[in-house]
Amino acid sequence: MMTILAQPDLTAYRERIAALELPVWMPVMASEAKDGDAVRGSILYSYEPEQVTIFNVADQGDLACLDGLVRSVLFKAQLRGIGRAVFRVNDPAMRSRLEMLRFVKNDENILENIAEIMDSCKSCRKNPETT
Repeated sequence: MMTILAQPDLTAYRERIAALELPVWMPVMASEAKDGDAVRGSILYSYEPEQVTIFNVADQGDLACLDGLVRSVLFKAQLRGIGRAVFRVNDPAMRSRLEMLRFVKNDENILENIAEIMDSCKSCRKNPETT
């Protein structure tokens, strides 16, 4: 069973964070998707007053892992009262996969309404084809 938890120790992500070239005032956080002790994926992000910014996602090609990582960050953003997400993901293949999951549309990098995408999950549970 996959679990997604915040990772307070950023040691394993130093290189990925340094490559982002962010201002020092922007704290980067990480969450990991784990199956037992094995890390199956990770996500780097930052919460700002008006938005959550997602910088980098690694998911070993697993769409369910990608979906879970992004949704966990968006859910925590909602709990903080944040309604908007910005995806600063430069990898074209990852952007395509984010579009496939409807996190981004039409080559835009902004999800204006987090609640809309999170509410779409509720209808999935009612659909027998997705359960």
